[in-house]
Amino acid sequence: MNVKLRVLSAGALFFIGQAAFAQSTKKDTARQETKIEEVVLTGAFGTKLTPEQSIGSTSTVKAAELEKPAAISIDNVLQGKVAGLYSSASSGQPGASTITLIRGLTSLTGNNEPLYVIDGVAVQSGDIAGALTSQNALSLINPSDIEDIQVLKDGVSTALYGSRGAAGVVLIKTKSGKRGRSQLNFISEIGGSDVAFEKFKMTNAAENTKLFGLSLYNAGIAGSMQEGYDIAKSEFDWDGSTDTDWNKLARRNTPAYNRYNLSYTGGTESFKIFSSLGYLKQEGLARNAEFQRYSGSLKGDWNASDKLKMHFNINLSRSIQSGATDGSSFSNPIFSARLLSPTQRPYNADGSYNTSLYFLNPEFNPIGIENENIEKGTFDKVISSVGADYKILPYLTFSTNFAIDNTQSRETIYWNPDFGDGNFDGDVKGNGYLYGYNKNLFTWDWYSFLHFNKKFGEKHDLSASIGIESYVTDNNNSNWDAQGFPAGTRIPYAAVAANPASTPSSNFTRISDVGYMGRFAYTYNKFVTLSGSFRREGNSIFSDYWGNFYGAGASVNLTNLNILNNVFKNLVVRGSFGQNGNPSLTAYQKAALYSYAGDYLASNAGQISQTGAFPGERLKWEVSEKINLGIDFSTKGNNNLYGTVDFFKNSNDDQLLSFPIPVSGSGFTGITRNLGSTVSKGIETTLGFRRNTENFNFDTRFLYTYNENVIESLGPGGNTTIVRNGSKAWAVGHNPTEYYLRLWAGVDPSNGDPLWYTDETRTATTNSSSVAKQVFTGKSALPKHMLNWQTDMEYKNFKLSFQFNFLGGYSVYDRWAFIYDGDGQYANLNSFSDALYNSWTPENPNATRPKYVYGGNKNSTAASTRYLYDGDHIRLRQIELGYKFTKNVLNIDGINGIYVYARGVNLWTYAFDKKLYFDPEANSNAWSYTSENMGVYDQTQPNMRQYIMGISIDF
Repeated sequence: MNVKLRVLSAGALFFIGQAAFAQSTKKDTARQETKIEEVVLTGAFGTKLTPEQSIGSTSTVKAAELEKPAAISIDNVLQGKVAGLYSSASSGQPGASTITLIRGLTSLTGNNEPLYVIDGVAVQSGDIAGALTSQNALSLINPSDIEDIQVLKDGVSTALYGSRGAAGVVLIKTKSGKRGRSQLNFISEIGGSDVAFEKFKMTNAAENTKLFGLSLYNAGIAGSMQEGYDIAKSEFDWDGSTDTDWNKLARRNTPAYNRYNLSYTGGTESFKIFSSLGYLKQEGLARNAEFQRYSGSLKGDWNASDKLKMHFNINLSRSIQSGATDGSSFSNPIFSARLLSPTQRPYNADGSYNTSLYFLNPEFNPIGIENENIEKGTFDKVISSVGADYKILPYLTFSTNFAIDNTQSRETIYWNPDFGDGNFDGDVKGNGYLYGYNKNLFTWDWYSFLHFNKKFGEKHDLSASIGIESYVTDNNNSNWDAQGFPAGTRIPYAAVAANPASTPSSNFTRISDVGYMGRFAYTYNKFVTLSGSFRREGNSIFSDYWGNFYGAGASVNLTNLNILNNVFKNLVVRGSFGQNGNPSLTAYQKAALYSYAGDYLASNAGQISQTGAFPGERLKWEVSEKINLGIDFSTKGNNNLYGTVDFFKNSNDDQLLSFPIPVSGSGFTGITRNLGSTVSKGIETTLGFRRNTENFNFDTRFLYTYNENVIESLGPGGNTTIVRNGSKAWAVGHNPTEYYLRLWAGVDPSNGDPLWYTDETRTATTNSSSVAKQVFTGKSALPKHMLNWQTDMEYKNFKLSFQFNFLGGYSVYDRWAFIYDGDGQYANLNSFSDALYNSWTPENPNATRPKYVYGGNKNSTAASTRYLYDGDHIRLRQIELGYKFTKNVLNIDGINGIYVYARGVNLWTYAFDKKLYFDPEANSNAWSYTSENMGVYDQTQPNMRQYIMGISIDF
């Protein structure tokens, strides 16, 4: 079981650059903006920065925006709200993991996910499932508890996070209590959903039988079309009237959505408190797919004296996820329901499950498997921190913070003994299978800092800090299984199993890290700012423990020039560079480890295999060097333009790559070295317009990103092409997600044979898939263009907001189309109806599909651009319309206001490729590396369209 895991902890200081502007509009916006010069920004670990000292490339998303997408996890909330950030779910299964990239891919084989830091605690992210298909670690965090999110993208913002900042940093600030104010808020939402985008046009029972008959006739098995039809009808045992809609049976009609959240905020001059309770339940499309989350939080801030401040925070959550298998397994109801012929019945005459479905593996029935098998996981999380700030001098403060992040999981998979995967057809161990996986993932983090903030005279501001941080992550997991359950067992207990299928096993790993940090920021006359930071870090996963990381930058505030002061409220030019590391190794991968398998007394006297690094290899950090040039601006007045432009280049060197070596007595078949290099470069822009009057507030903004990723080195033998997952490859000068396929050339009109181009020149064709070369197609899975349009408007008490997302310059690939979009290889399964009406025949020589032949037509379904589609699309990501009833209107004691609203998510999708039939936000989770999973449709549950009604009551 390949467990994809991201375990990191809090890093270091950061700079809050105002590269993007607040996403919520208030009636007193203009009045608030006039006070921006008086604001002192507070960063992680208590860092104090004036606005002039904030020179990093950073985007901010406020609380009001975080709940609009109705997303389960934080990473999915950010989709389309931050320039340069790409986010796409691996599946429509509720709680599934998400691919999130900031400014493209950072590593070929290592981590590409940003670091997530919640109130100074870097939390676990990524896929933490050990037995289930997927479980997003961030889905355990309630987005309703979040005050704002800041995304750090450039070198000066992320350098002090050292080995964890290469892929960017997402800083999450949770809600806090308010002094002198007590408020209770209750939110209730209910809704339903259906499929956002799906255009599969499959045959009905009559068409399926005709198509099967056509394949038999074209193969010479039947002498006429009528004879072929008769044979097919007999093979299917079709009664002429059965027409089963397997999709309808395997799916919920309207998966339900429910969310409830209760929060309290209050405080005095010396103590503030915030607390919340939350519950969420979302059903998936598959009838056994469901996600539930229970959450609670408590946060307090105490001013013990004029010099001492203390704070604590605790977040508790439990998620329960059940669902179906993804991918090509027959137990995946999305996949098997698509394959089954509609001539087949789901139930026998006596009401029992039909386990003799034609051409599906014996004893399989997807409806019965949904009802009787179990895939369920329970995940418990605790995030807690306690800290203090002590003012030694008016300009010198000591701060310290201790935090933990603990996730415990219990996952179970059960295959019933009567049919499906659990029926072993007479195996001596018996039928039925139960698998259990338990994990305890625990991280503690402790950091302490001295912060210096002082103004010298009227023109000189200096801010500096030094600190130390240490963290340890322990991963303790175990698994067991059992087999041999009595027929009819539906609630499994290991004690009733006849045999253990294997010996229980366990595993323990530990990663330790320590970092020493320093930073400074100096501003002259609110005009010029210089900033620098440095982190020396030691990590146990590397052969060379220590690495040095740095960042530096400068900015010029042109607003102070008289010639510009009358027009611009803010006009800043900034630049930065920095270096981060990327911890791309597992806990003990640096070591030359061996494993032994075999029986000493048996004929196989034992096999030794390598499981770690090659002896003598000194594996080290992958290094990301970032350069950023940017400009921020906003004009004066109630009707103002604002925006930002950033040019960036990230060079990612010393990437870990594995190369095969001749098998020898050492047991090593490959060697891993720091050899690869990639570059990511592009431009990000935000342009907005804001208008505020007494009764009308309007804010609209466009976010555009252009990103280009290229491989610059793959080590010795620079012309090497490393083939990846059957549809992609790596080579110098190419995008890491570029497709590597045969080039489809269509159909030979003279005989209906499939045609491919022989090579990338596209000058000659062949009807032999073995002659056609796999080549780079020039099409990649990573979008080059992202454009987002967001608008918020408020007229009196009415509110309307919407968000459109555009992704362009990328392609998606269906790795299973060869089954249902083929030319007779699987003629006795269901197929696209187009195969019946648009396959080559002598009467239809210009057809776009090859001749449909039982058993297949010259391997026409071999991996090629035939199944590659443009993914460019526009999606209405969210829209909300609401009305606020004020206290004066309600005139109800104890109620300060009520907001009612209707919200839609993924309501409309327009795909530019008219042939595309699956969701253009397609990803897989079948492989280890991000570049392999992107853009591959893998029979996962599709993304959902949601309709939600909600009410928010303030007491």
